[in-house]
Order: sequence, then structure tokens, then C-alpha cells
Amino acid sequence: MSKESKRIKEQMLVNQAIASIKKQLGNLESSRKKYIAAAISARENGISSQYNLAKNAIRIVTAQKTVVEQMLLNLQLSAQIKDVSEMTKSFADGMKLLSGAISDTTDGLNFEKVSKQMNKAMISTQIKQAEADAFLDATQSGFESFASVSGDVSEDEIDRLIDGEMTGLSGLDDEISALENKIKTGIGGNA
Repeated sequence: MSKESKRIKEQMLVNQAIASIKKQLGNLESSRKKYIAAAISARENGISSQYNLAKNAIRIVTAQKTVVEQMLLNLQLSAQIKDVSEMTKSFADGMKLLSGAISDTTDGLNFEKVSKQMNKAMISTQIKQAEADAFLDATQSGFESFASVSGDVSEDEIDRLIDGEMTGLSGLDDEISALENKIKTGIGGNA
């Protein structure tokens, strides 16, 4: 497999992973909305056990969504780091070729100096790669510790979320009633 086809295959796999994570985010948001609707229904019907269960579900899904969003950002950042590393490698390869060509055509060039500069650039790239690896390890540790704590969403935040949805639903009910009245008036007026 050529380097280019390998690179294309890797990019396709990254794109598939990003699409999969985005799909999961959509599923989590859909679940969150369903749990909010269930909480609203339970609260309106005075069923406290169902209301508390729905609130717990909202808390869990919200925490899961936060983790998945962080995973998406981590993957996107990693892909960007990989792209920059590939560009840096291409740059270094180009510099190597150019320095070789310059060395062949000019006797006055100090190739040792170019080599030292190239080594310095390569060491800098390796240091940045090590920093990126350390960052990814730290991010992974952060994901693991965050995943174990699902209670980060406060009761007040969940209540505000539910209240906001209820307010939106009552506004929609008012609009539907107004439209129904217009339709009835229009039908009664034409008869």
C-alpha cells in the first residue's frame, strides 16, 4: 500500500470516527429531550417517583453528552496535530532534498551547519510530539475520571432545563389554540 493510499485510508477512518461520535451526540440529545418531556409529564401528573427518575436520567445523559463532546474535540485536535506533523515531515523532507541539491551545486555551502539546523528542527518536532502525547494521555485520564462522576449536573440546572421546556410548550399550546380559533372562525364565517 502506497503512503498516499495509507494516508487516505487513515483519514477515512478518522472521518468515520468523527461521524460516529456526532451521531452518538445526536442520540444523546434526543434521549435528553425525551427524559425532559417525561419529567414534565410526571411533574404535571404529580408522580414524584417518575419525576425523580427522569431527573436522574437527564443528569446521566447530560454527563454522557459532555464526555462524548470532549471525545469529539480530542479526536479533532488529534487529527489536527497529525496533519501538522505530516506537514512538518513534508517540510523536513523538502528541506533535506533542497539542502542536498544545494550541497551538490554549491561548494561554499556549510552542510554541517544545515545539518545542525535540520537536527534542531527535528528535535523540536520530537519535543512537540512528546508534548502532544502527554496531552493526549492527560486527556484520557481526564475522561476516565469524568466518566466516573455523573453527578456534576446540579438539581437547579435540571429544574431550569425542565422549566424552560415547559414554558416553551405552553407558548406552543397558545399558538395552536389561536390557529384553531382562526380556523373555526373562518369555517363558521363561510358557512
